[in-house]
Amino acid sequence: MDMLEVENIIKKAVGSGQEVINLSHRNIGVLSSNVKNLTNVKRLLLNDNQIMMPPSELTYLLRLEELVLNNNRLTLLPSGIGNLSNLTYLNLCHNPLSVLSEEICKLVQLQQLWLVDCQLSSLPENIGQLTNLQKLSVRENYLAHLPESFVHLRRLIWLCLSENTFQELPENFRKLENLAHLDLSHNQFHEVPKCVTELPELACLLLKANFVKEVGDEAILELSKLTKLDIRDNDIDEKPVHWKGLDYILVGKTGLNGVISTDDVTSGMEDLKSRDASDGEDGDDDNDGEDDDEEEEEEYDDNEDGEVDNKESSS
Repeated sequence: MDMLEVENIIKKAVGSGQEVINLSHRNIGVLSSNVKNLTNVKRLLLNDNQIMMPPSELTYLLRLEELVLNNNRLTLLPSGIGNLSNLTYLNLCHNPLSVLSEEICKLVQLQQLWLVDCQLSSLPENIGQLTNLQKLSVRENYLAHLPESFVHLRRLIWLCLSENTFQELPENFRKLENLAHLDLSHNQFHEVPKCVTELPELACLLLKANFVKEVGDEAILELSKLTKLDIRDNDIDEKPVHWKGLDYILVGKTGLNGVISTDDVTSGMEDLKSRDASDGEDGDDDNDGEDDDEEEEEEYDDNEDGEVDNKESSS
């Protein structure tokens, strides 16, 4: 899209005091300095652009509640991002960040944080300060350990740690007393972590494609409250005889040639309703593009990005 057109969208949004702005799929490389004038915006979509430089203009948007930056080229977050004290939703998926600034821990109102495929080898030491966080995905990174403060995320309900290099979890992980959905697939676990069996609200546990050879009867008893236990693509080919009535346990292999079988249609949690897309405004289009491909956050086990992947053209 021509940058003049982008400027016109911003100018129109500033003039009308719009609260929802869609600048996704615009081939934006450098964010306009006029973005800082969007002082009324609460929901800003900048996904699927070419933004590389830290967009410092965003730090002026103090009313911002939802910020979508997935599928850009960011290597750093702007200094001052911690000023966005009203932010409840932040999506940074598919940006080569490598390191996540400790300043992000100042966003204490965050309820959802999406960090899929950000080339992270660690999380901020003070991530436990995000005490309102309910949903977190760090899928497809290089994580092997969690910070000590992680257990302070007591409101966490949904957690995806899949496609990392975890071999164990800290013993006090069991303190995540509200955690209902946990995805540990595609890691290096050799057994079901004991601390996981002690999570009081856990309903869905995904442990696909690890190195688990057996799950003891004691663990099965402790996990009997689950609605889904997926241990496929481990070294367990079939259920023992005394598991035959336990239909919530999935063993064996996934579908032919890696195609996911129909067992993957549900994650064991009730699907969340998508945010209402009808409020989207980008200055011209009717569709704000959000949630068209939010990967149906609760609906798929293996591909949770929380993404905004607009299907609209960039015209």
